[in-house]
Amino acid sequence: VDLPQVPIPVPPTLRSAQPVPEKLWLIQKYMSELQYDYTGLQFFEIRKNRPLCRLMDVAKTIIKESLPIKCLEAVILSIYLTSDLSGVNRFPVAFRSKFEGETYKHIVLGVYYNGRFGALGLSRRNTLMYKELRFKTLLDLLNHYISSYKDCCHTVDRIKLGLPVSHDKQSMESILWKYMVIRPGRVSHKEFSQQCDTFSRQLRGQTAHQMKYAKQSRDAAMEQRPGGNSGTTSDSSDITNGSGSKALKNSR
Repeated sequence: VDLPQVPIPVPPTLRSAQPVPEKLWLIQKYMSELQYDYTGLQFFEIRKNRPLCRLMDVAKTIIKESLPIKCLEAVILSIYLTSDLSGVNRFPVAFRSKFEGETYKHIVLGVYYNGRFGALGLSRRNTLMYKELRFKTLLDLLNHYISSYKDCCHTVDRIKLGLPVSHDKQSMESILWKYMVIRPGRVSHKEFSQQCDTFSRQLRGQTAHQMKYAKQSRDAAMEQRPGGNSGTTSDSSDITNGSGSKALKNSR
């Protein structure tokens, strides 16, 4: 029996003359062609605390195997495919939502370029993944996600913003997945806006190294206070691709 050949998605060839928004769209289009993994199986092992260069090796394997992927794999692949876009700041954005008493987690790669924010990623729902590079502020971008979650009957109770990711695919540094934590339901709109503005200013004016050093200094100061605790814990198990994570039913 002659079976039709299944086309294998091919990573986009990005030309220097192409506008950045078009390059981001082509990257997203390629990941969408890989499709979201509904099988419940784990095709690729991703340990978030590994050096960036090792995660980039996983991205190469994803491209080679051309199997369906989930949200975390999509973030790793997005980082790899945007590494040559030196003017684009990339940072992880992780969401925790509630639905009927259950907790669900999801992650995308936030992007910032030329005064606009957007995002790359994959999800069960189209509204929870790619966001065009058109949002004037980080607050606008996050509120758009929160609204999209609401449409899925989910309530976002925590957002974690990570540090900008290095463009050096051979870097031995690990990604800092949790730099700032925002709890939309526990802060006023004004406080939410201020937190987003603070992160945005640092994103524009500081390097990842400077932001990381500033965070370490703040955490150390908090720990020195009597009975103080920075509240920052290891983030390695918050978003996994294994059986320990719950899929966002009909949504993620």
